[in-house]
Amino acid sequence: MAIFGKTANPTDASLTETERPAAKPAGEARSPGTVIGPDTRVSGEITGDEDVIVHGRLEGKIDVVRRVLVGASGEHRGDIHARSIVVAGRVQGDLRADERAELQATASVQGNVYAPKVVIAEGAQIQGSVAMSTAASPPPAEETEEK
Repeated sequence: MAIFGKTANPTDASLTETERPAAKPAGEARSPGTVIGPDTRVSGEITGDEDVIVHGRLEGKIDVVRRVLVGASGEHRGDIHARSIVVAGRVQGDLRADERAELQATASVQGNVYAPKVVIAEGAQIQGSVAMSTAASPPPAEETEEK
Protein backbone atom coordinates (compact mmCIF):
# COMPACT_ATOMS: atom_id res chain seq x y z
CA MET A 1 0.00 0.00 0.00
CA ALA A 2 1.35 3.47 -0.84
CA ILE A 3 1.15 6.28 1.65
CA PHE A 4 2.10 9.82 0.59
CA GLY A 5 3.55 8.51 -2.66
CA LYS A 6 5.87 5.98 -1.01
CA THR A 7 5.70 2.31 -1.86
CA ALA A 8 5.34 -0.28 0.82
CA ASN A 9 8.39 -2.22 1.91
CA PRO A 10 8.47 -5.18 -0.51
CA THR A 11 9.84 -7.54 2.14
CA ASP A 12 6.79 -6.99 4.41
CA ALA A 13 4.46 -8.67 1.92
CA SER A 14 6.66 -11.77 1.74
CA LEU A 15 6.76 -12.37 5.52
CA THR A 16 4.40 -14.88 7.06
CA GLU A 17 2.34 -13.97 10.13
CA THR A 18 4.82 -15.71 12.49
CA GLU A 19 7.87 -14.02 10.93
CA ARG A 20 6.62 -10.45 11.32
CA PRO A 21 7.73 -8.54 14.41
CA ALA A 22 5.04 -8.75 17.06
CA ALA A 23 3.18 -5.55 17.84
CA LYS A 24 3.46 -4.32 21.42
CA PRO A 25 0.46 -5.28 23.53
CA ALA A 26 -1.76 -2.33 24.46
CA GLY A 27 -0.56 -2.51 28.07
CA GLU A 28 3.05 -2.00 27.00
CA ALA A 29 2.46 1.18 25.03
CA ARG A 30 4.46 4.11 26.37
CA SER A 31 2.36 5.94 28.92
CA PRO A 32 2.12 9.72 28.92
CA GLY A 33 3.89 9.62 32.29
CA THR A 34 2.90 11.38 35.46
CA VAL A 35 0.93 14.57 34.88
CA ILE A 36 0.18 17.07 37.62
CA GLY A 37 -2.72 19.17 36.37
CA PRO A 38 -3.00 22.94 36.66
CA ASP A 39 -5.48 22.76 39.56
CA THR A 40 -3.47 20.16 41.50
CA ARG A 41 -1.04 20.64 44.39
CA VAL A 42 1.29 17.81 45.39
CA SER A 43 3.79 17.55 48.22
CA GLY A 44 6.27 14.67 48.28
CA GLU A 45 9.06 12.93 46.39
CA ILE A 46 8.60 11.56 42.88
CA THR A 47 10.87 8.79 41.56
CA GLY A 48 10.43 6.45 38.63
CA ASP A 49 10.98 5.55 35.00
CA GLU A 50 8.33 7.79 33.40
CA ASP A 51 8.13 11.34 32.16
CA VAL A 52 6.86 13.86 34.71
CA ILE A 53 4.83 16.84 33.52
CA VAL A 54 4.04 19.60 36.01
CA HIS A 55 1.27 22.09 35.19
CA GLY A 56 0.23 22.59 38.82
CA ARG A 57 2.24 23.00 42.02
CA LEU A 58 4.70 20.43 43.31
CA GLU A 59 6.88 20.55 46.40
CA GLY A 60 9.53 17.88 46.79
CA LYS A 61 12.36 16.19 44.97
CA ILE A 62 11.90 14.73 41.48
CA ASP A 63 14.31 11.95 40.46
CA VAL A 64 13.30 10.15 37.28
CA VAL A 65 15.05 8.27 34.50
CA ARG A 66 13.30 10.04 31.63
CA ARG A 67 12.14 13.64 31.18
CA VAL A 68 10.70 16.37 33.38
CA LEU A 69 8.66 19.23 31.96
CA VAL A 70 7.54 22.13 34.11
CA GLY A 71 4.85 23.82 32.01
CA ALA A 72 4.26 27.57 31.85
CA SER A 73 1.61 27.32 34.59
CA GLY A 74 3.74 24.89 36.65
CA GLU A 75 5.55 25.66 39.89
CA HIS A 76 8.07 23.36 41.53
CA ARG A 77 9.96 23.71 44.82
CA GLY A 78 12.73 21.16 45.16
CA ASP A 79 15.59 19.64 43.22
CA ILE A 80 15.05 17.90 39.88
CA HIS A 81 17.17 15.10 38.42
CA ALA A 82 16.30 13.54 35.05
CA ARG A 83 17.76 12.68 31.68
CA SER A 84 16.20 15.80 30.16
CA ILE A 85 14.60 18.81 31.85
CA VAL A 86 12.49 21.52 30.21
CA VAL A 87 11.28 24.48 32.27
CA ALA A 88 8.67 26.94 31.05
CA GLY A 89 7.28 27.78 34.52
CA ARG A 90 8.86 28.42 37.92
CA VAL A 91 11.40 26.27 39.75
CA GLN A 92 13.07 26.85 43.10
CA GLY A 93 15.79 24.22 43.34
CA ASP A 94 18.72 22.75 41.46
CA LEU A 95 18.33 21.13 38.04
CA ARG A 96 20.55 18.12 37.21
CA ALA A 97 20.09 16.78 33.70
CA ASP A 98 22.07 13.80 32.43
CA GLU A 99 21.72 14.98 28.80
CA ARG A 100 20.03 18.38 28.40
CA ALA A 101 18.41 21.22 30.32
CA GLU A 102 16.27 23.84 28.60
CA LEU A 103 14.89 27.05 30.06
CA GLN A 104 12.20 28.45 27.81
CA ALA A 105 11.41 32.16 27.49
CA THR A 106 8.79 32.05 30.27
CA ALA A 107 11.04 30.13 32.71
CA SER A 108 12.07 31.41 36.12
CA VAL A 109 14.67 29.32 37.96
CA GLN A 110 16.12 30.01 41.40
CA GLY A 111 18.84 27.41 41.65
CA ASN A 112 21.83 25.94 39.87
CA VAL A 113 21.72 24.13 36.55
CA TYR A 114 24.01 21.15 35.88
CA ALA A 115 23.90 19.51 32.42
CA PRO A 116 26.17 18.67 29.47
CA LYS A 117 23.91 20.74 27.19
CA VAL A 118 22.07 23.83 28.37
CA VAL A 119 19.66 25.97 26.36
CA ILE A 120 18.50 29.28 27.82
CA ALA A 121 15.96 31.15 25.70
CA GLU A 122 15.86 34.92 25.55
CA GLY A 123 13.60 36.12 28.34
CA ALA A 124 14.27 33.19 30.68
CA GLN A 125 15.30 34.18 34.19
CA ILE A 126 17.86 32.33 36.28
CA GLN A 127 19.22 33.16 39.70
CA GLY A 128 22.04 30.68 40.22
CA SER A 129 24.94 29.21 38.32
CA VAL A 130 25.15 27.07 35.21
CA ALA A 131 27.72 24.26 35.04
CA MET A 132 28.12 22.31 31.83
CA SER A 133 29.90 18.99 31.96
CA THR A 134 30.70 16.13 29.63
CA ALA A 135 30.22 12.42 30.20
CA ALA A 136 33.89 12.24 31.21
CA SER A 137 33.35 14.83 33.93
CA PRO A 138 29.85 14.52 35.39
CA PRO A 139 28.21 17.32 37.38
CA PRO A 140 29.52 17.62 40.92
CA ALA A 141 27.79 15.38 43.44
CA GLU A 142 25.53 16.98 45.96
CA GLU A 143 27.60 18.64 48.63
CA THR A 144 27.46 17.24 52.13
CA GLU A 145 27.62 19.56 55.06
CA GLU A 146 30.53 18.90 57.40
CA LYS A 147 30.03 19.50 61.10
